[in-house]
Amino acid sequence: MFVIANFLYAVARVLQIFIYVEISAVIISALLSWITPYHYYPFRNFVDALANIVTKPLRKIIPPIGPVDITPMIAIFILSFLDLFLVRTLIDLAVMLR
Repeated sequence: MFVIANFLYAVARVLQIFIYVEISAVIISALLSWITPYHYYPFRNFVDALANIVTKPLRKIIPPIGPVDITPMIAIFILSFLDLFLVRTLIDLAVMLR
């Protein structure tokens, strides 16, 4: 059982790292959208590509409210929920299996 527990723990930690990277990318992308022009910075393109993994599907569902795009905020809420619910559940399950 310890092999399954270790596997679940590893999956939970990798998922948690992915969620933290995505939250950071969404925040940085939102901040850079106010500051820098879009096509001139490779770092901006990289961060936007990371953030679009989560925000692009949401933009198809949720239209902007005037000039304000609320999809980054909703993406952060969804990612935080996944971290608090799914990752913590996997970690608790792994601890119980040990």
